[in-house]
This record gives sequence, structure tokens and C-alpha cells, in this order.
Amino acid sequence: MAFMAESSKEKFTGLNVKEISSKVSSFINGERPIRVWSKGEEPVLAFVKGYENQTLSLEISNPIIETHSLTERVFVNFSYNSVDYFAKGDLLSDENGSIRIELGEEVFKSEKRANERLLTFPHHQVYAYFKVYSDENNSNIISLNKFNEAPSGAIDTFVSERLKSIVGDDEAIAELMGFRILDISNNGLSFCANNRETGYFVSLEEHSEVEFTLMFEEKAYSLKCEDIVYIVDYVNSRASKVPMKKIGVHFQENEDFKNHLSTFMDSSGVYREVDKNIESFLAD
Repeated sequence: MAFMAESSKEKFTGLNVKEISSKVSSFINGERPIRVWSKGEEPVLAFVKGYENQTLSLEISNPIIETHSLTERVFVNFSYNSVDYFAKGDLLSDENGSIRIELGEEVFKSEKRANERLLTFPHHQVYAYFKVYSDENNSNIISLNKFNEAPSGAIDTFVSERLKSIVGDDEAIAELMGFRILDISNNGLSFCANNRETGYFVSLEEHSEVEFTLMFEEKAYSLKCEDIVYIVDYVNSRASKVPMKKIGVHFQENEDFKNHLSTFMDSSGVYREVDKNIESFLAD
């Protein structure tokens, strides 16, 4: 039977936990880790050491550097033949990097996306930097190419200038805008902006040439925006009285960034959009 997670592109198909026994067993003492996490937290990578009577015995891949905090209810995910499998379970023990989890009766699978979305906030410091030019200097063009080689110290300074005003004077010098990224994929990202900052993106004409610099894992990428996909209201629980918008950007694929993102997601216990969707789908 197939189920559709609300407000998502994932279709989760329900299975009985017994149907995945052979798949889980194939991970025992292997080199492929599975992912374990508590709601809203970054997953940890763990190797399967045993599986019996729906109980998983796991070992954290690197307990020295991989700190974790698991609650009594956890989520488990592994990929098998390009299919993602998800389960919810009870944490039986968590000592010195060894974990035991009793899986629930229901398991769900979903076709693995070719273009997975990484939820970067609040776990990762990822920023997009835009430079706004006045009408005299080609309006609707944003560029920050000159900053591609900026050292990390300079980038820290850029972050502190995130709220600099966009000037209205036609002869004004370009202003810098920096935005912390909420989520990102091979060709799309989103961020929040206040009303003044949002005004610039609203004014962009369709198919405008828009370039920006993305700082991802201490590396800079020059990317070209293809479309402002959406601008919607965004409620920040920490600043509910401050009107904010969430802006979605579609950009041209950059092969170097695509490879970097793919490697990062495959080798790290990162929090993906599909993980958040399964949390909502399996909410108590």
C-alpha cells in the first residue's frame, strides 16, 4: 500500500519489518553504514553488528569525533539498490558508541532522489552572497565574483554585514547582501530575507542574469541564478514580530559543487529533506 507524505514529493510505501530482514542482515559486519537520528537532529552513521528479533545492534562509525544525542524514540534509514528504507524504533541502550534499537512493526520505503535536498539550517554554516548594482550599472545583475578568493576571515566580516541597507540612489555603489541558506540541492536553495531585502528580488525581471557566490564547507562557488521560484511568508518563532519572507532560487548546475554536495551527503550523517518528511509522516 502506498502513502503520500503531506506537503512533500515523497511517496512512502508501507512494509512489514519482516520484509526487510534480509536487507538489514546484508549490512552486518559490512563497510556500508546506516543512519540513526532523533527528530530534528543530524543523523549519525553506524555499522550493523547484529540483527535479531527486530533488534539492531550498531556501532557508531567514529565515536571519537562523532558526538550524538539520541532520545528514546529514534529513526533509522539505509539505502539498498537505490531505494531508501525508513523505520522508527525504541532506543534500548547507548553506551560507548554501541547502540541497540528495537524496530517497530512498520517500515517505509521511497525511491531515492537523484537530486536530494540538504537541510543546512541550523546544523551547517552555508551562505549566499549577492552584490546589488544600481540602475546605472546594469540593474537586475547581482555579482560577487571578485570575492571568490576571499579568505575565511573576510567571509566572517561579510556575515556581520548581512543587514546592510540596499540604497536607492542611482549613483550609489553596489551593496553587499549575505543570506544564511536554509536548504540546498544541486540546483536550488532557499533563504530568508526581511522586507527591504526581499524588495530587490521582487524587482528582478524574468530571466534576469543573476550571479552570486555560495560559501559551502569553506569553499566558494560562483553560481548563476535561473529563476526566483517563490517568495512566501516565513514565520520565525524567535522573532515572530519581524516580517520575513522565504525566497526560493533555482540556479544552473555547477559540476564541481554538485560533486562536492554529493560527496558530503554520502560521507556524512546529514539531515535531508526526506528525513524531515518521514518524521512528519511517522509523527506520534
